[in-house]
Amino acid sequence: MGAQRSLITRRRLLELGALIALPAAVGCGKRDQASVLSGLVNEVVLGMARDVRAESRSLHATLRALSADPAQQQQRAAQAAFKRATVAWKRAYAFRTGPFIESEAFQRAVFWPTRATLIDAVLADRAAIDARRVQEQGVDARGLYALEYLLFDESNARAMSLPGDTHGERVRAYAFELSNNVLGYADRIQRLLGDGRSYAQSFSSAGKQSVDTLVSQALDTLTVVLGKFARIERARSEHLPLSFAVEGYYSACSLEIALAMLEGTKRLYLGGGSGGLSELVAFASKSIDDHVRIAFGEAEQQLRAVGMPIEMAFDTQPARFGSAVAAVTDLRHAIDVEMVSALAS
Repeated sequence: MGAQRSLITRRRLLELGALIALPAAVGCGKRDQASVLSGLVNEVVLGMARDVRAESRSLHATLRALSADPAQQQQRAAQAAFKRATVAWKRAYAFRTGPFIESEAFQRAVFWPTRATLIDAVLADRAAIDARRVQEQGVDARGLYALEYLLFDESNARAMSLPGDTHGERVRAYAFELSNNVLGYADRIQRLLGDGRSYAQSFSSAGKQSVDTLVSQALDTLTVVLGKFARIERARSEHLPLSFAVEGYYSACSLEIALAMLEGTKRLYLGGGSGGLSELVAFASKSIDDHVRIAFGEAEQQLRAVGMPIEMAFDTQPARFGSAVAAVTDLRHAIDVEMVSALAS
């Protein structure tokens, strides 16, 4: 089902401009590029890293509690913590450079898709499940999405809350060690970033190269979001299993993942008190900055309007599915054509 791109009417643009509460970069002079880039690290990137660490810690704590007291209440707490941690990691995914890459965190802690057969093989044998055993697994049998399979797949989830059940004990042990592994990568990011000052200085001193990196990552992130919709269309047309086509399938949080990636991209555009790419764009063209902001608001609004896992919307709400694709496509086009042009001027 190819999504038809729609033109937003002038009235719609005005409505969105009034609705989205984004800080305006009204114009006095252009803030020094270096201070903008440094501010992005200190005010946005460092916050993303702290959120990742805090939510990974919370997830680890809930799984420790579940291991000590196998019960449905503890299991539900762990499932909720998983969703919060996943959103934090996917929001941070919008910034794929520096410590986030040097730590190998994205490549290992949030690798997707996982292979259920590999996870099932670990559960089925008798060898102890400990930190070393998890570390020995390939990336498609560990990390957040392996944990998702353990927490939400029906057979594993049912066994997980049963005290005294042998399979449940192995599921809980694997889940706990996976959360420990994910937390380790979150800690590694934080150690590399430290208080952010050193990285902020190196990122800002790179100047245009850092700006180009941010623009390239924004385009790539939105391409990934669009790819999630395309994978669902392809899976349906080719009768492929959705579990291997939908990120967040077992936890039914595919929409939250797409929204988190969009939000991370928006945060980097808007920045914090020291400004963001928005301020650099507005200095060259206030109208382009206004349009990019409106496009961010429209994409977020249309994604939220989907109101359900995107794979479910494909079947039951095709118009909402198509509108979300069109809005994200429009946003990507605004960045690729208008924003790039403004930053080059």
